[in-house]
Amino acid sequence: MEVLDAIFSRRSCRHFETRPIDEDVLKKVLKAGCSAPSAHNSQPWHFVVMGGKKKDDLSSLFLNVSSEARYKEYTGFYVNRLLKYSSRMIDEAPIVIAVFNRGSFAQEASKYFGRTKRGFLHMMEVQSVAAAIENLLIAAHSFGLGSVWLGVPLLIPEELVEDFFATKNELMAILPLGYPARGRMVEKAIDLEGRVTYLD
Repeated sequence: MEVLDAIFSRRSCRHFETRPIDEDVLKKVLKAGCSAPSAHNSQPWHFVVMGGKKKDDLSSLFLNVSSEARYKEYTGFYVNRLLKYSSRMIDEAPIVIAVFNRGSFAQEASKYFGRTKRGFLHMMEVQSVAAAIENLLIAAHSFGLGSVWLGVPLLIPEELVEDFFATKNELMAILPLGYPARGRMVEKAIDLEGRVTYLD
C-alpha cells in the first residue's frame, strides 16, 4: 500500500477477528513506530505488547475501575461507559500495545535547559511519542490490520498503572490491534480551507 493511500484510508477499528497476527508483521509495525521522528533523536517511547492472560487482566482492570465505588473520583457515567467499551475492544483484539513515555529526554535535557523548562521538555516528549503512535497506526493499516487509539486509560489511577505494568513510565495510549471484523470505509471530510492558513 502506498504511503498516502494508507494515510487517507486509515480509520479507527473497534471490532476485531480472533485470528492471530503474524510475528513478522507485528515486528514491522513496531519498527515503524520506532522509526518516528523525536526530539533530539531521544526516542522516549516504550511499547509493551500484550496477548493472552496479560491482555485479559488489562481488560479486567478497566472493568474494575469502571464499576468499583472507590474509583468514582476518577470516573463518572460517561467515562465508565468508555472504560467498559475499551475493555471489550481489548478482549476482542489478539494483541494490545501499551505506549509509554520513558521521560528520558526531559531528564537528560533539563541539565541544559534548567528545571523551569520541564514543561517544555515534556511537551516535546509527548509530541515524539504521538508521532510514534501515528506511525504504528499507519503501518498496521498498510498490512490490513485495524487499530484504535484509546486515550481513556489515562484516567485510570496512576498507582494502578504502575502496579499493573511494574513501571513508573508515563502511560500515553492503549492500542488494540487485529484484523478488522467489519469492513468500514467512511469517507472522511477534509476541510483544508477551515484548517489551513497560508502566509506570504
